[in-house]
Amino acid sequence: MPLSAPLPLDEAARLTVLDELCLLDSPPDPTLDAVAALATRMMGTEIALISMVDVHRQWFKARIGLEVPETPRDQSFCAYTLRDGEFLTVPDATRDPRFRDNPLVTGPPHIRFYAGAPLRLGNGHCIGTLCVIGLQPRDGITPGQQEQLEALRDLVVLRIENLRSDGYRDALTALPNRARFGEDLALWLSEHRPGQLDVAVAVDVCGGDYFRDMVKALGWEYAEGYIVAAKQRLLQCLEGLTLYRVDTSSFAFVLRNPSEELLAGRCQAVARAFATAIDHQGIPHAATISIGSVGLDHSYSVTDTLRSLTTAVDRARQQGQCWSRYERRHDAAQRNAFRLLAALPEALESQQQLRLHYQPRVNLHDDHCVAVEALLRWEHPLYGAIPPGEFIPLAEQSALMSRITAWVLDRALAQAALWQQAGRALIIAINVSATDLDQPDFAGVLQACLQRYATDPGRIEIEFTESAMIRHPDRLAEQLQAVHALGVRIAIDDFGTGYSNFTYLKKLPARALKIDQSFIRSLPDNRTDSTIAPALIRLGHDLDLRVVAEGVESEAAYALLREWGCDEAQGYWIARPMPSEDLERWLAVPWRLR
Repeated sequence: MPLSAPLPLDEAARLTVLDELCLLDSPPDPTLDAVAALATRMMGTEIALISMVDVHRQWFKARIGLEVPETPRDQSFCAYTLRDGEFLTVPDATRDPRFRDNPLVTGPPHIRFYAGAPLRLGNGHCIGTLCVIGLQPRDGITPGQQEQLEALRDLVVLRIENLRSDGYRDALTALPNRARFGEDLALWLSEHRPGQLDVAVAVDVCGGDYFRDMVKALGWEYAEGYIVAAKQRLLQCLEGLTLYRVDTSSFAFVLRNPSEELLAGRCQAVARAFATAIDHQGIPHAATISIGSVGLDHSYSVTDTLRSLTTAVDRARQQGQCWSRYERRHDAAQRNAFRLLAALPEALESQQQLRLHYQPRVNLHDDHCVAVEALLRWEHPLYGAIPPGEFIPLAEQSALMSRITAWVLDRALAQAALWQQAGRALIIAINVSATDLDQPDFAGVLQACLQRYATDPGRIEIEFTESAMIRHPDRLAEQLQAVHALGVRIAIDDFGTGYSNFTYLKKLPARALKIDQSFIRSLPDNRTDSTIAPALIRLGHDLDLRVVAEGVESEAAYALLREWGCDEAQGYWIARPMPSEDLERWLAVPWRLR
């Protein structure tokens, strides 16, 4: 049996330093590979290794002439170099009682000669060695050769210290940061081989909104403490994998050529680890994590890979999945989204691309059209008709939303003024988003439009969704009071699918409530909706609001809504949205006679 080297006196601290370097099982480093290759040429040996000595193994960050990536620590020559922290030479291992029975001597690679220089960092701890190994015995090593090997060792230490520098380390968690992750990704991508599929995995431990809310409620120090606690939980379930912090609440790691089962199992294990709340300073946090993965493909750059990881994490969160795997088709969707965003400013300047269509709203008691809803339509010269559901959510995430809303207000109020002059008593309903109502000058923009076209404010109705209340309810109330003060009507849109705080709703200056079409479309066949819809109508009346049903698609539904006492209705069975000139012709003939 080979003899094992006694442990260094600083073993515990040394292992902590080695662990914090996050070098174990990391990708090959071209700089260190070059140093190892140079060492074999300078020393005339078959093998050169840059060895990291861990608890039970020595792992080779760089290796020349040896196939295996690691060997057991109890077979390690380098462990003896580490013990004394001095240069070690073994002229003939078969004659050295410490090594003659070593499997690496009696079997492949049949080591005979060894020379190793300890890798001592600036903090005084030795983490491994730069060593050369010969398959024939030697008389020893000359002072000049030792000096050369030690000079190469110093280059290795310098490279490791640089990797450990602040530029590569996250100050809060002491993990390697996004810059280090990017550099390591570049190395993984460069060594990609056909048939091999390494996979990068990112874990968002709480989501940006949750983190910001934590900061606002409890302060930065507390929120950062939570991130450190989340890091510890991640490390516990990753079983030694190198973990990187790549964003405020996001971490990443890489799996080497995993099977589908292994990848899925690892992601599910991470999800299970966070199924139990993290207790931080007495407060349990059951934040929902999101996991995304992307295969490392040499045709993808580091930037593409990082972007794809972000996409995968976001898709997992949006779709409520445990984890999401990135696919190339997601790129097309992302490019299309930005293409639309880039085209919107030109559309707003153009006189041809954007138009308003108007969908009639009729009084259920006398079948007369009493209002129309203004709906934005975009006809791009190259892309054709672009549905609002594609570009409005994108615009809401940018500064373009306020410009779109201003455009819609301007055109709708101009049209209202024309109908007003023609003696046509129609209300125009205009949808506004939560983003619009977050703007402090929204009421001012609306007032300016009313004045520009001398429009009767009573002919304008502003529709907002219940979900807008979730963001900033107090600010929303202030905005709606300002709108109400202008004499403009206010309606609650998509009722039944959002906030539904009835006490709060009663305090808002709304005059109408629009039942979401999801409760109306299936009438009268759906028993559940046939129960919910009349209940919502009664609730609206109890709140002293006019009730409008959206999504009326059959005469039977129309008749049923009238029977339940609903006030107004709109939907495809009555009329589809249409340009103003077509609406004029539609209004000329009683719609019931069509």
